[in-house]
Amino acid sequence: MLTHAPENAAYGLMAFAPLGVAFGPLAMSLALLAAVAANAVASALGGGHLVGGPRAALALLTAALIQSLLPLWQSGQAATDTALILALVAAGVALAGLLQVGYGLLRLGSLVKYMPYPVRLGLTSGIGLLLALSAWPLMTGVGLAGPGGGAAPALPHWQPWTLAVGALAAGVTGLAAWRRWPVPALLAGLLAGVALHGLLHWWQPAAALGALAGAPRLSWGAAQFWQGGLALPAGPLPWLATGELLLGYALTVSALASLDTLLATSLVDGQRRVWRDADRELVAQGLGQLAGSVVGAQPSSPSVPRSLSLLGDAAPAAPRAASGRLLVLAYAVLMLGAALAAPWVLAFLPLSALGGVLFGQGLAMVSPALLSTPWRLGRQALRRRGVAAPGPGPTAPRALLWGHWLVALAVALAALLLGVGPALLIGAALAVLLFVRANLRDVVRGVWRGNERHSLKVRPAAHTQALRAHGARIALLELEGPLFFGTADALRTRLHGLSLDTERVVLDLRSVHEVDVTGARILYECTQDWAAAGKRLILAEWDATDPRRQALQAVADARTRASLHFEEQADRALERAEDELLAQLGTVPAGASALQLQATALARGLDAEELACLQAATTEVRFRQGEWLFRRGEAGDAIYLSLAGDIGLHVPGGTRRLASLAPGVSLGEIAVLGQGQRTVDAVAETEVIALRLPAAALLQWQAEQPQLAAKLLHNIALQLADRLHLLTGDLALWMARAGAVPSAARGLRAAEGAADEPRAWTGEA
Repeated sequence: MLTHAPENAAYGLMAFAPLGVAFGPLAMSLALLAAVAANAVASALGGGHLVGGPRAALALLTAALIQSLLPLWQSGQAATDTALILALVAAGVALAGLLQVGYGLLRLGSLVKYMPYPVRLGLTSGIGLLLALSAWPLMTGVGLAGPGGGAAPALPHWQPWTLAVGALAAGVTGLAAWRRWPVPALLAGLLAGVALHGLLHWWQPAAALGALAGAPRLSWGAAQFWQGGLALPAGPLPWLATGELLLGYALTVSALASLDTLLATSLVDGQRRVWRDADRELVAQGLGQLAGSVVGAQPSSPSVPRSLSLLGDAAPAAPRAASGRLLVLAYAVLMLGAALAAPWVLAFLPLSALGGVLFGQGLAMVSPALLSTPWRLGRQALRRRGVAAPGPGPTAPRALLWGHWLVALAVALAALLLGVGPALLIGAALAVLLFVRANLRDVVRGVWRGNERHSLKVRPAAHTQALRAHGARIALLELEGPLFFGTADALRTRLHGLSLDTERVVLDLRSVHEVDVTGARILYECTQDWAAAGKRLILAEWDATDPRRQALQAVADARTRASLHFEEQADRALERAEDELLAQLGTVPAGASALQLQATALARGLDAEELACLQAATTEVRFRQGEWLFRRGEAGDAIYLSLAGDIGLHVPGGTRRLASLAPGVSLGEIAVLGQGQRTVDAVAETEVIALRLPAAALLQWQAEQPQLAAKLLHNIALQLADRLHLLTGDLALWMARAGAVPSAARGLRAAEGAADEPRAWTGEA
C-alpha cells in the first residue's frame, strides 16, 4: 500500500503528460481516484482477491491518445481544451469497460489465454522500453514526455544533480527487484531518491535539483470539469477521426486489461486456492473500468504483485471470497485516504525520483531472454563446431528457440517504434502464424518397415525369417496431429516418396484427433491411388462408430467406398499385411491343412522314437472361434501346441491383445514349468486345432527319459528367447517414444524389431 499510491500517481502523471506540467498535480489526483473506484466496484461485483490500478501500458496508451486528440480539438482556451480532452478520454475508457463486459458476457475471455508466450514476452518488454523512454526526461529533469520519450535534449541542458537523483532511484529500484529485498522495490527507489535529493539540497542549496511533484489538487472526479458544459470549437468538428482514435484506443485497452485480468485470476487463484468464473471477473473488471472513467478518466487493470502483496501468497486454511472482497474494499478506502493525504505527501516528492523509479521499473520489465537467447544459441553453435563454450546449452530445438526469440523481438520493436496498439495487433497476427506453424508440422511421426517392426503375432521361425528378408515391402506410418489440407497433402507426398517395392502400407491413425473435409478427401484419394497401382493402403485405429472414419467414408464415392480397408487396431492391420505377404511368398500356402507334430517348434530335433513318444502323450483338441483355451487364474496343467488357426492372448478387461500365436508355436509353458497359474486369457481367434501336452507327462519324462525332456526344454527355451528378443526391441521403441532414453534406443529397436506396444507377455500363459 505504501508504494501503490505513489506508483498510481506516477502513472497518472505520465498518462496526462501531453496536457503539460500545470495539469500534473491534478493528473495524480485523478489516477488515485480511478484506482479507488475501479477496485471498489470490481471487488464488490467480482470474486475479490484482485488489486489493480493504473498500469504502465495503459498510461502510455492514454498519453498517445491525448497527443493525437490535441491537434483535433483546439479552441484556443486552455481550460476548455483540457475539459474536452478529458471528456473524450473518459469516453474511450468507458467504451473499453463496455467491451470488457461484452467479452465476459459472450464468454470470449478464454480466447485471450491462447496468446503465445513469446508474444506476451515481447509485448511486456516493448512496454517496458516505452516506459523507460517516457520516464527518461522526467528522470533527467527535462520535464514530462509523451509515450516514446520525445527527442533527447542537448547534453548541456541536462541537470547533472537531477540526473544523479533519478539514476540513484532507478538503480536502487532495479537492485531491490533483482535481489528481492524485503522492502518493495519501488518504495526503496523512492526513499533513496528523496534522501539524495534532501542531502544535495542541504549541501548545495543553489544547485539545480529539478522540480518537486507539487501538491496534487484534490479533485472529486473528472465529472467536475463538465458541470458547466463543454464548449466545442468553432467550425467543422472532427468526429470521424476522433471516433476512429477512441475505438482503436478502447479495443487496445480492453484487450490488455482482459489479458491482465485473466492472468491475474489464474495466478492469484492458484496461489490462494480460490477458484472463480473468469468471464464473470471480466464483467466485474469492466464495470470497474466504467466507474474509473467517470471519476478519474483513466483505465486500470489487476496486478498480480499488488494482489499477492496485499492478500499474501499462502493458501488460506479456509478460503472465502467474502474475506478477499473486504480486503480489496479496505484497500480502496486506504487509497482514498492516500488521495486525501496526497497534497502533504507527494508535495515533497522529487519528479526526478519518480522518473527514476519508473525508468528502473521499465527496464525491469524487459525480459533478459531478448539478450541472452542469441548468446546461448551462439554458444550452442560453437559447441557443435567443436569450439569449447562454457555452461549448458539450450535443450530445446534451435530453430524453435530462434523462432520464439524473433517473434518476441518483433513485438517488442513494434511496441517501441509503432506503439502499444499496433504491437498488440502484430502480436495477435504472429500468434495466428505460430498456431498455423505448429499445426503444419509433419503429421508423420515415424516410419517403420516390416523387416524391423513386426506385429504381435508369434510365428514359426521360418515365417519370421521370411518377414525379415522381405518385410521391407510393408511400411507402417504412425501419424500424429490434425489432418487438414496442408498436413494431408504432406502425407500424400510422403506416401508417394516410398520406395517402388512397397506393396502394403498401414497408417496408424490413433493420434490423429481431427480431420476436416479436405483432409478426408485427400486421404481417400490416396487409398484410390494405391488401389489403382495394385497396392493396399490399410487405415487403422478407427472403429466403425468413429466420426473420423465416418467423415472419410462420407467423401468416398458409393461404388468405391467398399474398397476402403479399415482395421480397428494397427497391430491387426500389420498382421494382415504380414499374412498377405507370406501367402504371396508361398511360405503359407493358401488353404493349407493343419500342421503335423514334427512341423511344430516344440518337436525340433526329435528323432522318430522321441517324436512317437511325444505324439502318444498329446491329445488333439479343437476350439471354435471365440472359445477359450484357458482363463487367467486357472492351474497350469498343460502345454498347447497350435496346429491350425490363430490364438490370441488377452489380459481380462483389456481391449487389446498381448500377442497372437500362429500355427506351429506353443503356449502355456511357464505356468507348467513353474507349476503356477495362468496369467492371461487364451482365446481362439479362428477355428483352432491344437495338441494338449499334460504337465504330468513332462514331469514323468524328466525322471524316466531325461534326454527327451532336455530336448523339449531346450526348444521351449529357444521360443522364449525369441520372444524376449522381440520384447527388448519393443521396450526400446516405447522408451524412445516416451523420451526416456537417448535416440540410440531407436537403433536398438530397428535392429531387433518392434511391435505396436510393449509386450507384457514373453511366453507365460
